[in-house]
Amino acid sequence: MEWLGRQLVRFRYGVLLIWAILLAGSVYFGLQLPGELRGNGFAIQDGRFQQVEDQLNERFDRAGASMIVLFEGGNLEAVMDEQQDRFGEISSIDGVITPAENPDARSGDVSYFVLEFEDYDAAESSIDAVRDALIVDTDTEVRLTGEPVFADDLNEASKNDLIRAELIGIPVALLVLLLVFGTPLAALMPLLVGLITFIVAAGSLFFFAQNMELSIFVLNAVAMIAIALGIDFSLLLVNRYREELTRGQSREEAIVRTVATAGRSILFSGLCVFVGLAGLLFIQVDVFQAVALGALIAVAGAVLSALTLLPSSLYLVGDALNKGRIIKTDETKSEKRWQKLARFVMRRPVTMTLIALLILLPSLWFVRDLELNIPDADALPTSYESRAALERWDDVFGDNSTDAVLLFEANDLTDPMILEELTSLIDELNEVDIVDNVSTFLTTSGLTPETFTQLAEAAPEQLAPLERLVTLDGNTDLALVNVSFDVPPSDKEAQAFVRDWRDKEFEVGGPAAFNEEIYDEIYDSIPYAVITVILATFFILMWAFRSILIPIKAILMNVLGLGATFGLLVIVFESGYVYDAETISILTPVFIFSLVFGLSMDYEVFLVSRIEEYYRETGDNDYATEMGLAKTSKIITSAAIIMIVVTGAFAFTGVSPIKQLGVGIALAIFIDATIIRILLVPSLMKLFGDWNWWWFGKKDLPKRNMH
Repeated sequence: MEWLGRQLVRFRYGVLLIWAILLAGSVYFGLQLPGELRGNGFAIQDGRFQQVEDQLNERFDRAGASMIVLFEGGNLEAVMDEQQDRFGEISSIDGVITPAENPDARSGDVSYFVLEFEDYDAAESSIDAVRDALIVDTDTEVRLTGEPVFADDLNEASKNDLIRAELIGIPVALLVLLLVFGTPLAALMPLLVGLITFIVAAGSLFFFAQNMELSIFVLNAVAMIAIALGIDFSLLLVNRYREELTRGQSREEAIVRTVATAGRSILFSGLCVFVGLAGLLFIQVDVFQAVALGALIAVAGAVLSALTLLPSSLYLVGDALNKGRIIKTDETKSEKRWQKLARFVMRRPVTMTLIALLILLPSLWFVRDLELNIPDADALPTSYESRAALERWDDVFGDNSTDAVLLFEANDLTDPMILEELTSLIDELNEVDIVDNVSTFLTTSGLTPETFTQLAEAAPEQLAPLERLVTLDGNTDLALVNVSFDVPPSDKEAQAFVRDWRDKEFEVGGPAAFNEEIYDEIYDSIPYAVITVILATFFILMWAFRSILIPIKAILMNVLGLGATFGLLVIVFESGYVYDAETISILTPVFIFSLVFGLSMDYEVFLVSRIEEYYRETGDNDYATEMGLAKTSKIITSAAIIMIVVTGAFAFTGVSPIKQLGVGIALAIFIDATIIRILLVPSLMKLFGDWNWWWFGKKDLPKRNMH
């Protein structure tokens, strides 16, 4: 690392030129990234659900995408007739399904159209045209909803939320940095590095978006990680550089020493965060893959900018870093206060450990009540028309909606014996506890099996109205068996229904099958991700500190802190005491584990690296712990406050999963920086003494020096 420091000083202008070119290109491409994001990302490429969807689209000539136009009010007939004429002028609309073709689409003074499009891209590009074509009538309310509309609104809401969050987070982060360093330039540099990291990450993601579908949640997640980590790493580096200058080092030697010490900590910290987020790649769901990619780019960018851009910039800035002091800071007093606190805790290690556990353990009780959902229209703020329209549609027509679709395949559906099997299947499905209704081409048309067979042979044209429910191609016939539940399609019983009927060798589609596949993929993959992250983190920390106990303690404390965080999330979101009661997005606990596990190790590395420096010098574990805490606690606490502010600012946003993610990360970092870092770490370091540094039986501990 010393070699790197010297090269950065030697080639400082070249390093800054490369970053300037990279930044300019990233600004250009990064501004185009929001337009490339689409959908909530909950899809599994080539999964069983998608295979059923492809078969349905092919065999029943179904639309690749659709929207719902909801009508409500008095002058219904006239408005719907005029609206149909207007839609006829939009060439991208493949078809309009009206109540004439779908009698269930009318209930009292509420009705709806289904607009069909060739594919999702065609629907997405038509949203503005469809909205412009909607009739504005004082007697009849006309509203647009549907999957492409949700995605478009979520994209818009996410961009607005990002702006709102950064308008809150960045000024507060700057204020914290000013309180830490006291001078404008020292405060600005970490913030600028954080912003540059985000811009470069966004610019890089633009190119990935050309070849893969990136979820709309990517932008906000990357902003949180890039800005917060960029500031965190830079804060440590700037602080160590100022410390070295205070000791009388020259600018060059200060940079070299800073990169060799703080730079090493940043490298290992970044590696821990990188490994934590890489665990998401085990989950073969598009949104996790996309966010993992964005987050990994952000982490790599934060490490790279902190280890190259910042040292070169600091060398050029030189003594100006400490000029123009606005706020007076007394580092000596601050260190003494933290040293006193560490000494106080370490005198009572057992008591302090018990207090920490008594604070954290009760929160774990609420984890059992954690309810997870897949974000849909309910992720949008209630002010969005697409959400309000869907909720109204669900109130009026939801009971008739299809929750699962079974594919009934046969060589000849006109065969009376085959039709008898279909009738038996309907009876069997109706006996399932959660099934509310079963419909097929027979139940919908009211035809008896005999009549259907006769029409198929004598007058097949009369079966045309049933072409969306049955296909007779003379080779392999296919009938749809539409099932409605009296529980939501996301319910565990609905998912069990899908598994049961797949075990009976039926292909199953519909919302319940979609939910089952997503949940199963996540739950099946999570153990592999967690085990990999924990093992990789263990070996990284073991390698970094030449210790067995330190990584074990760090992992156990992390798991405890994360468990408490998940319990608090249940209280904050599901209880209704803080926000309107809502279930937790399945994104939230997975992302929090992956990100916070790494971030907590980040702080662990910052702290223990400094403790290790003193321990290697003196051989006194207690003194090393005191001094390590004294030297790093202010910076770690400041970094944690900035992380809490930058991520916690999303608590004031409207997109539910992003809000939950921001609150969850902020809570986890708060727990880590206070209860764990202030109480548990020094207590356990004291209790284990020199055993903290045990390394496969080695006894070559440093000789204790006077201090």
